[in-house]
Amino acid sequence: MDRYGWLRSLVPQSNSIPRTLLVVLLLYSFTSQFLPIEPYLVPYLTSVKNFTNYQVANSIFPASVYAQLIFTLIMAPACYYLSHKLVITLGAFGLFLTYLMAWYGQSLIAMQIMQVIYGFGTSARLVFSSYIFLLVAEEEYQTMTSLTQTVSLLSFVLASELGQFLALKEAAYEIFFIISLTALGVCCTSTFLLPKDHYLSSLPSTTILWPPSEGWNAKLKETWNGQSLKILSLWWAVAFAGISLVQNYGTNLFDAIDPQSKFNGHILAVSEAAGSLGSYYAIYIDKFADRSRQLIYLLGSAFMGILCISMGVYANIWGAYVFYVTICAIYRTFACLVSVQCGRLLQNGQFILLFSINNFAGLLIETLLQAAVELSGLSIFLQFIAFSGLFFVATAIFICFSYIDNGRETSHMYVISEPEPE
Repeated sequence: MDRYGWLRSLVPQSNSIPRTLLVVLLLYSFTSQFLPIEPYLVPYLTSVKNFTNYQVANSIFPASVYAQLIFTLIMAPACYYLSHKLVITLGAFGLFLTYLMAWYGQSLIAMQIMQVIYGFGTSARLVFSSYIFLLVAEEEYQTMTSLTQTVSLLSFVLASELGQFLALKEAAYEIFFIISLTALGVCCTSTFLLPKDHYLSSLPSTTILWPPSEGWNAKLKETWNGQSLKILSLWWAVAFAGISLVQNYGTNLFDAIDPQSKFNGHILAVSEAAGSLGSYYAIYIDKFADRSRQLIYLLGSAFMGILCISMGVYANIWGAYVFYVTICAIYRTFACLVSVQCGRLLQNGQFILLFSINNFAGLLIETLLQAAVELSGLSIFLQFIAFSGLFFVATAIFICFSYIDNGRETSHMYVISEPEPE
């Protein structure tokens, strides 16, 4: 009798990769996000390192924003000229170094360098998301994407709740750092167990190496070849910017509605838990999304926009909590579906280029809108009404293209099939 059969049954079977590699992928997904110190980095910098809130908000954290923009854009060439595995490994060590510097660094310049390294580490995470597509067969894209994202989000939830528990017990910040660095140490180790790029023998040669002679413009045109992929990529960027702004300013809205509320941290954890459920159930609604074509994304985007407006208008703390959790759950579900649909529509196998440019576009839109909102001096309530515009733009994208793209590709917009013979 197999005493541990029930434990192994929790890890799903895959026809594309061995079970041991699947465990490594899930281990990386979990440990890269298990960082109980992250929600408490601001109070640590102000109370222990004696930086002011102004310095943290205006001199330290902006460094990671601009660094992430730059590094996200160069992730694709980094993977082509180095390798996906090497970039993932460097990113994991970058995150490890980030929190090590946050713990031991003292000067303002050290904290700014720490944030630049953090920008690199977070950008390298998207390489892992695209790398998965290189490991599995097309029919398993959705399963692997959903599983890894579900594990990542659950890890974030557990780390947040652990951090909350340690904070209530008034534990020293050293404990937060030790746990976070231990998890990242395991994460760094797990990257050495990933297969090297040249071992991915089932891929076409152009997937791994990008001949410089082809040029950037030719490769970009080849990658976004097809109306459907362009539509989904636009939604990807716009919706990414929208959810990022909602999450960045969520606690600000909660504090404005009820400064005495003590549930903000728990709500953030609940929202990620809801997102993890959405990511997991994307496996089961994948075929329905195919059949519905653009309708499911159109309705979902519009609903997120309505919820975002409701957060700005309906100044009730529990209403804001429910709306926030719902938006996060819907977005995580659709993000899983859209990234997989884009991967299936991609004809040249340049997954990292797809992920890099789409995420860069989303970050750029987020940064520009955030700057515009802050310069306008809008109240936090009006800011959320402004944020809703991104979700309505995402809705309009599908409405407009449903009229423009009436050819053969529209009839197969979200159903990937072999081309019919001439």
